[in-house]
This record gives sequence, structure tokens and C-alpha cells, in this order.
Amino acid sequence: MKTTSIISVIMMLLVFQLSYSQQTANKENSFEKNKSILMEAGINVSLPVHIQMFRTHRYAVGLNFRAFKKISSKTEIGLKLDYDYRFARKIPDTTDTVKEKASHRNFSLIALKANVQFNFNHDWFFGAETGVGYALSDANGAIGLGFVSEYDGNAKFGSCSGLYIGKYLSIGQKHNNLEASMNLTNFLLKGHAENSLGLRLNYCFNK
Repeated sequence: MKTTSIISVIMMLLVFQLSYSQQTANKENSFEKNKSILMEAGINVSLPVHIQMFRTHRYAVGLNFRAFKKISSKTEIGLKLDYDYRFARKIPDTTDTVKEKASHRNFSLIALKANVQFNFNHDWFFGAETGVGYALSDANGAIGLGFVSEYDGNAKFGSCSGLYIGKYLSIGQKHNNLEASMNLTNFLLKGHAENSLGLRLNYCFNK
């Protein structure tokens, strides 16, 4: 009887030790994961929503890259780099001014933005971002978005910001490693914003 009691106590101690070790390992792994920098990249597709831009240009395609860190179970902060190339509509070019030519040419927009993302649950998220943008017209490197009447001149640098809402998706055995989102972004200069509405599909490499 005494031997049985001793064996029972030893077994209980072993089970407790294994359970404690497992919990400690899980906490350490979770802590290490939270400390790591995560990275994602994807593609953008968007349309201009401001009336003047919509008259001269159509869809844009581009790429984005985000490096971020989880600061809580629901909050992420990061840095995002966006590149979009917007195509001009095929409208006859009847003048020789730089401004008019730029309104009939494609242009690129590069933006570097600080980013914060909130995870509502395991499926949905919302984000906001702000930073600086650089516009480059195929017609003239100096004019940027200067063909927009409100800018009235060279408009290469401006502030860029955006709001987005999206859903997590999964590929294979990895959970929530794909993100699909709808994005409202803008380029702001001289008190005027050129807005675009688009879709973004991102893949997280190390989530």
C-alpha cells in the first residue's frame, strides 16, 4: 500500500513537471513569435475616384510590401511601401504644353507609410496608414501630378494616406497567411486630395 502511494505521488509529480514544462515552452515560443518582425507582400489594383483624374486615367496596378510587428493579440504596427502604375485613357493629345501632355500619359506613384492594423477577430481586420508619396509622370519627370488643375504646377511630392478593411484567408495548412482587402488611398498636396479605391491581395511569408 505504501509502495503504491509512493508510485502515485511520483507519477503525479512527473505529470505536473511535464505540464509545467510544456506551458513554459509555449509561452516562450509565443513571446519569441511576438518579438519577430513579420513580412508580407502583394499586388494592388485600383481605380481613381476623383472626377478629373477619372476623366484622364483609368486603372492602376502595383505592388506593396509591409514589415510589421505584433504589439498585442489584436494590434500590429509596421512600415509599408506601395508602388502603383496608373494608365492613361486613350484621348487624343491636341496641345503641346507639358501639363496637357502629362494628363494623357501614364504615371507612377511610390509611397512610404507608417501603418497600424487592428484585428477584429481571426477573420477580419482594419488598418490605417500615412506617409509621403512621390509621383513620376511618363511625360515629364518634373511635373508629377501637376496636370491636375488644383495643383497647378509641379506636384512630385505629397502626403499619402489610406484606410482599408479586409479578410484573412488560408492556403494549405498555414492559417491566415493570405489577406484580401479593400483600400481607399489618397495623394494630398496644396489642400487637394486625389483618391483611389482598390483591392489588395497580400501573402504573409512568416506568420
